[in-house]
Amino acid sequence: MKFGGGGATRKTGSCCDLQKRHSELDSESINVDKNRLRLGGRSDESSQITNSSFRHSELDSESINVDKNNLRRIDRSDQSSRKAAFTMAEVLITLGIIGIVAAMTLPSLIGRWKDKEYEVRAKRTFSLINQAIERYEAESGMIGDFSALFDTSQTSQAVLKHFSEYFESPTLCLTRSDNCSKYVYYVKYSSPLFDENGDAMADGIGISPPLMVLKDGSIVTVKQFDKCEWNYSGTSYNPDGTVKVDENGNPIIYDWVLHYCASIFFDTNGISPPNQAGADVFEIRINKDGQFTGWGNSGWTSLQSILSGHGPVYTRYSEGQKKKP
Repeated sequence: MKFGGGGATRKTGSCCDLQKRHSELDSESINVDKNRLRLGGRSDESSQITNSSFRHSELDSESINVDKNNLRRIDRSDQSSRKAAFTMAEVLITLGIIGIVAAMTLPSLIGRWKDKEYEVRAKRTFSLINQAIERYEAESGMIGDFSALFDTSQTSQAVLKHFSEYFESPTLCLTRSDNCSKYVYYVKYSSPLFDENGDAMADGIGISPPLMVLKDGSIVTVKQFDKCEWNYSGTSYNPDGTVKVDENGNPIIYDWVLHYCASIFFDTNGISPPNQAGADVFEIRINKDGQFTGWGNSGWTSLQSILSGHGPVYTRYSEGQKKKP
């Protein structure tokens, strides 16, 4: 009986051990699965990290390629800019050529422009003088004869004052003391006249009151003589402006008779330069028949050329310059 009871006890214990072992195995299996799950999760995370790193690597590679392309474009643009630009030497050479051409052409262009200005001014002032004479003729009833306007029995002041009545609002300067001293000046001849030493004469034609200043600023003077024929003596000049001399080199003095009753000088731009006969200053001489005459070197030749449409005739020169050999 004791034996049987002991066997039963051992059998019961074996069953318990088996149950316990099964529980341990199940627990280990669960732990293994958990570990596997953890490993699996870490593997997924690693995979995600690896994929992300690979993607970043691709983006970096693309960014590098874009930057390289941009650099190539910038480099090509810089090369194009460098190819299109001028060097400093080229710029300086170009400017030098432009300067030389300008120096050669500008004086001629300016001279032609000035001549055109002188021509327009001369025509305008001469027209104002003609209109004044026509008004006098219409008022006096002596059409075509204005000789009485320049009366040899009158003084220059009286003739100028009478003449000024046929202009529009002129300013009169009858004497030098009428605050008109600035209107006393000399003008050069239309071409140079040289003295015995070959120097261009400094004293040309004198302008002084009595005179009137017109609304446009031009000046008109009148010099009235007491007769229409009068003797004059002085030196004469060759066509090149040199004084005519005898075999000993002395200037020849000539005597001749002048046939005009009055002289009108007009300066088309007032006292402003160039103050040269034939350019901005002209003389008209009135003979006893009421006709215009003149002397070439006081602007008469130039005035005739302007009125015929050929422009002014004069020579630019400096006072005192030497005669060219």
